[in-house]
Amino acid sequence: MNGYRILLTGLLLSVLMPLKAQITFSFMPEIQGRTVENIYKVRIGNPGNRQTVNLVINVTEAKSGAVVSIRTAPFELMPGMNTVPPGAVYNAAVSFGSSKVATVVSQSGFFPEGDYDYCFQLYEGGNHNGGPIDEQCFSYNLQPFSTMQLIQPYDADKICDKRPTFSWQPLIPAINGLMYRLLLVEVREGQQRAEALRMNLAIINQRQIPLPILIYPSLANQLEEGKKYAWQVSAYKNELLLAESEMWDFTVECEKTPEETKPGAFRNLEDLAKGNFYIARGQILFAFNNSYAETKLQYTITCLTKQDQQLKKLPEVKVSRGLNQVVIEVSGKNGFVDGNFYIMDVKLPSGEQRQLRFVYKQPEE
Repeated sequence: MNGYRILLTGLLLSVLMPLKAQITFSFMPEIQGRTVENIYKVRIGNPGNRQTVNLVINVTEAKSGAVVSIRTAPFELMPGMNTVPPGAVYNAAVSFGSSKVATVVSQSGFFPEGDYDYCFQLYEGGNHNGGPIDEQCFSYNLQPFSTMQLIQPYDADKICDKRPTFSWQPLIPAINGLMYRLLLVEVREGQQRAEALRMNLAIINQRQIPLPILIYPSLANQLEEGKKYAWQVSAYKNELLLAESEMWDFTVECEKTPEETKPGAFRNLEDLAKGNFYIARGQILFAFNNSYAETKLQYTITCLTKQDQQLKKLPEVKVSRGLNQVVIEVSGKNGFVDGNFYIMDVKLPSGEQRQLRFVYKQPEE
């Protein structure tokens, strides 16, 4: 009977005694693991009571070993989700390893390409004699971001489109939840584009752009002929800046002579293909040299916006020997829709393949 009472008492105590709540760490190595500054942005979930703690962060690289070790000053860990307070970060003790990777990190604050482990240990107060209250490690094979390249409008170009479409290369490697921001300003006389982007009122300040292209916003004022404009694109994850493009400028300047009659309107097909997006106002104009016999140009056009869109019979294009200035008539009569994106696949007489992506704009009457 006494044994039964002891057993029952033990079961009751085990039920009534509070369980130790587990502290959690929220950390995105693909974003926060790129710089020493952003490592501190780990979030700590505390399901228990308020307590004084300090955080130890150890970063190692698979081939180089220890890279950096950080011990923050003590701070109050409140119930719920916490960030490391600025005071604890400012007074943190930081030591770097002896490898080349550690030297790069200590000098630049950026982690180079590598296979990293980010380990977080939380200690009670300033006492490191016992083990940590909780700890968690995150592994990530860090690859540097590619340079964000602007595509169109070209740098220092002169365009007639007062509502141009902007395009740029996407950030690589891809990050889930990545968004772009595009800033467009007027460049006043005597200003540099960097100063204009920093000081002038934005004509477009578009955030939350999911794709590397922006069609001119319908609510934004159209651009004015004779004025110069500067633009730049940034990549963000939440509120964290990941990368910025270079700064480009262009001028709105319309030709007085109809563009299709001017030789300069026929741009080299190679240049157009590299430009990624081309604006076709009723016509596609390009030039190329043909050293082979006369023939018909082999090409197809497919709609990217609505792949089920049917394009009516495309015009036949004859190719002669020497320089060819090709005019392909595309209009609403052929089934093209204003604002839709298309891709043209061209097989040159030499057998080379070229692709031209373009957006169709209904020509002004």
